[in-house]
Order: sequence, then structure tokens, then C-alpha cells
Amino acid sequence: MVREDTSVTLSCFDSPPTSSVLVTWKMMSTREDRWSYLLSATCIDGQTDGRSSRVFGGRTFEISADASLIFRAAAAAQGRYSCVIEQDDKKLQERIVLLALIKLTVTPTPPVTVDSTLRLAAQVSPSSVVARGTWVSPSGEQLHTEISYGMGSLLSKLPRVTSKDNGVYTCRILVHGNSGNSVSEHRVNVTVNVKAVFSFTDVTHGDPRSLAALSRSLVTLTCPSVLGDYVLLYWEYPDSKRMELIFQFDRWRRSYTNQTKPHLHLIDPASLAAAGNFSFLLSPALKDGGLYLCEVFLDDKAFSQANRLSVLHGYTKSSRTALDLSCMYSERSQVKTVRWSYVKNPTRSLQSAAVLGRITTPVALPVTPETAGQYACTLYLKNGNSVQYMYTVTMANIDSTISPGPALPPADVSASSYVSTFSFLLFLIPLIAVAVGVLLWRQGYCVTRRSVEQSLSHHSGEVENIYENPDDLRQDLKPTGETDVYKELDR
Repeated sequence: MVREDTSVTLSCFDSPPTSSVLVTWKMMSTREDRWSYLLSATCIDGQTDGRSSRVFGGRTFEISADASLIFRAAAAAQGRYSCVIEQDDKKLQERIVLLALIKLTVTPTPPVTVDSTLRLAAQVSPSSVVARGTWVSPSGEQLHTEISYGMGSLLSKLPRVTSKDNGVYTCRILVHGNSGNSVSEHRVNVTVNVKAVFSFTDVTHGDPRSLAALSRSLVTLTCPSVLGDYVLLYWEYPDSKRMELIFQFDRWRRSYTNQTKPHLHLIDPASLAAAGNFSFLLSPALKDGGLYLCEVFLDDKAFSQANRLSVLHGYTKSSRTALDLSCMYSERSQVKTVRWSYVKNPTRSLQSAAVLGRITTPVALPVTPETAGQYACTLYLKNGNSVQYMYTVTMANIDSTISPGPALPPADVSASSYVSTFSFLLFLIPLIAVAVGVLLWRQGYCVTRRSVEQSLSHHSGEVENIYENPDDLRQDLKPTGETDVYKELDR
């Protein structure tokens, strides 16, 4: 295997003959099925005579002193070459060499600007000689190489070139041959112009897409259907203008970075991304709404696709009197309307309270057969797409979710029971008063006939209970006259 436009020398002998022989060179191109005569010469002891050169098919062929064939490789030079050694009209030996040409190209032409995509290509003719092959970096690392065996091409790319990509790159090809496989190596030098930065001017924009999805459901973020070299995914925060790079994948360098979203990934990295066709699967939370801008790059072209996503999230909250059904939604700029409905009777009017990005409808508790059933929160986009959150209200489930309040009396308790209780308390009051009086009497705090005029002073001796015979007490007190104290006793 030789590179195009280089000098080629095909040897006829492993060692020079010691006797005179006739050497004849012939050629059969890949487009023909017969041999064409080129040159012949008599050779002995490494010396030849006869015609030393000939022009054939626009190319010049020469025979060297050791009977080797010399010419310059061109596109038409590929094919089979035959060297026949004869002596006395008898064929002694024939050597057939299959000559393959390899054409190496580096695009863009070095020096390469920063951020451009470097393409290393090798084209082999005939393609059947390639068993396998690869491009190798200056550090000896094997680069991802795509081989088209039918075309005999080997392609490797280095997207987003930096100054670290300077150096000599080697195309290493394993070649089929009669004596087994052999390795053919060919080198190119790449330089990077660090003072120049590539800018994509050829950009194709796809039609923007408006999407709506339930939180934590799977939604597809499509990218341009291009067999690209690498992809960048940007995210603009919901209801905001803040944008950041969240995902990048380079299929040639076999590297990817997912900066912020663990629930975002390529649909099938093993197949689609390997072939350069990108799309993403996202399981969004409410905060993951917003604009997703997918940019695919192929050589010096860029392709862009925008996906604007609104996320709907439903939840419930219960109190002693009502079950609140709520929906929250993000990326409001593309939302036309959001409303709650009762599935069994969509025409029933539901009272709803709406604030920015949220709508709530209450279901009175306890739940009745008229209020039980499915409730739907439907979000409609301006382009007509919609998404729906469903919640089923059941009597059993709701009763068990209400937190218990303070204990109340049973519903069948009559008012008379409360009246009886009150009367019983009134009956106890005089009994308590009598008991207190007896206790005070026994302690000596009592009024006697001899001590009334001394302001009920205490005396020693037997205690007399005034409550035992109040009439006798009145008779004893009358001669001396009634005082305020007595009046109080009469009372």
C-alpha cells in the first residue's frame, strides 16, 4: 500500500539470478480482466539490458538495474503487477503484487482554527485490501474510527479542536495479503492556530416544539435528525431568561457531561448516539419546565431545535372541613388555560381559586356520593396540546386522612340530662355549707348565750350547737333587745 503521488518500486527478485534470465513486467488494472505488457529486460548478476523505460497510459515506467519496476503512484496505478522470470523460453518464476493506493486528507487544511472540527480521512483503493484500521493520536491513543469497508474509507474526527491537538497522526491499516496480514502506516502532521477561533455561520433552525407533560412522566426532547459529531443541550429556566449548558456529548472522543439533571439521558447512547442521531428522555419535576435548546454540529455546520416544555404537578391537602385539590404548572408563557373538572359531570361548575402558576378547587368534607369520584386538572397549551392530572376522591380514603379534632358529646344526648346535672350541683351546695359549719363548731368558733355581747368570743368548756334548738336561743335573747347580729341569726 502506498500513498498517491509518491514513487513506487516493485521488486522482482528476492536475490539476483546468477545466470541470464528474461524479466517481463505486466499490469492488470482493477477495471480490467487481462494483462497489459509494460517492459522487459535481460538480467544477470544484478545488471539489466534492453529498454529501460516506457510511457504507458500517460505514466512512465522504468526498470532499475536489479530489474525492479519504478513508477509514480496515481489513481490509475492501482491493480495487479506481474513479474515473470524466463530462461530459454521456460517460465522459472512469477511474482504478482497487488498495489493498493491510500489517499490521506486533513480538513480543514492546517493550521486548524480553535473550536473547528478536524477531519482525518483515509481512502484505500481497492477497498478489499482493508482488514481493519484506526487513526492514532500523537500520544499513541487509538481514536474512534469509522470504517466503510465497501468504500475503503477510514474516518476520524476531533471536534472542538484545542492547542492540545497539535502533532503527528498515524493511519494504521491491517492489510490482507498472501503471506498473512501486514500493517501499513501513514502519517500526517496537524498544527493548530491558537490565535483564531472558529465561528459557525451556517446554522439551520428547526420548527420550535411546544410540549406539556406530567411531573415525573417521560417526555422526549427531540434534536435535529442529523448524523452529527457532537451535541449541546441548553436549558432556559421556566418563566425566566436564564440559560445554561446542561448536557454535552462528543461521539468521536467518546465523552459526555451531564451537568445538572440526573434524570436526563440520551434515548439510546449505544446506537443512536454512536451513529450521531441525538434525542433525549427527560423525567421532569415541576421546576424542570422551560426551554430546551438542542444544537447538533456536523463538520462546519450547526443545526438547532427548540423544545419548550410546560410541566403539570398535582397534589392534595386536607383539613377538617375540605379536601383541597391543587395543580401547579411551570413555563406559563405557552399555557392558554388550566381548569379543574368533575369527570362524571364535566358541566358541573367547580369553585376554583387561581394564583400565579397554581389552581385549587375544594371538595367539602365529609365526602358524599355526589362529590366522590374522579377530578381532572387539564392544562391547555396555546398550540392546542394538553396534559391532564387525575385524582380520585373516595369516601373511605378521605375519612381516614382527616386529622381527629377534640371530642364532642354524642349527637343523641338530650337537654334534660344537662338540667339534671345542674340541679344535682345545686343540691350539694347546702350540704357542703352544713358540713363546714359543723367543722367550725367543733373547732370552737361558735356563739353562746354568755358571750353574744362580747362579739361572739370563744370560751372554754362544752360546745353548744346553736343549730340544735334555735327557738330556745331566741327566748333567751329577747329581754336584752334585738341587735343586728340577732337579725342576721333570724335570717
